[in-house]
Amino acid sequence: MIKVIARKGIQVPVEGRSDRYITDKKAVEVPETAYWLRRLRDGDLMLYAGQAKSAATEAADVKPSGKNAEISAAPAAKAEK
Repeated sequence: MIKVIARKGIQVPVEGRSDRYITDKKAVEVPETAYWLRRLRDGDLMLYAGQAKSAATEAADVKPSGKNAEISAAPAAKAEK
């Protein structure tokens, strides 16, 4: 499943339900079918990032602390001299 939202000003018909649409107001989860992947590729839909951070971003935000910070900084300080 992927979470998608429509591009601003676009209504994308739901696969198999032409009476329902994905809009730019609310993200929804859809299966990774050829239909949805094509709509993403065409630019009608966008992957929804939301307010949550990705795992890569969270890992980048983590700062070493305590003894580990001093140990990991020591080799870098020696290399600069």
